[in-house]
Amino acid sequence: MGTYRKKSILLFVVLFLFWVLFTWKLELPALVVGLALSFVITRISHLSFFPTVHELYRHKEPPLHFRFREAITFFPLYVLNILLATAQVALLALKPHIELKPGIVKLETSIRNKTTLVILANQITLTPGTLTVDIDLAHHNLFVHSINLRTLDADSVRKEVKELEERLRRMME
Repeated sequence: MGTYRKKSILLFVVLFLFWVLFTWKLELPALVVGLALSFVITRISHLSFFPTVHELYRHKEPPLHFRFREAITFFPLYVLNILLATAQVALLALKPHIELKPGIVKLETSIRNKTTLVILANQITLTPGTLTVDIDLAHHNLFVHSINLRTLDADSVRKEVKELEERLRRMME
């Protein structure tokens, strides 16, 4: 069995395990749906994660090299960041007098793969209090809206995104 096929099977298994962990249902209908979705997602996205030799020549950007070991540390840290950001936004909402200073910050990234850049933008958007409003694919820049630049200045936003970017790069590139 080739490396390509092994990686696709590993992707399928990991997706199915995530399905079981997130649904926490072991009934046959739920497992069948999980298997079907894992299969469809693997078939659709396997070339993005594991391009064949023939596909490498068609891409102008470097291929993704998804590292499962890095993902094991990336996702718990990301969930922790989401929980901390949720608490910060909740505290802002509970204040009797809210003084926000929203703003947009331009972030220059060193990510060269478009897929990884879009994943970074989505990770930022999933974090409460921030929203990626635009991506400049030509120059690899992100424009991020922050709900409150009074407590989280532009440099802090850049620092947090740079840390997320580095963890994502270790996992994807």
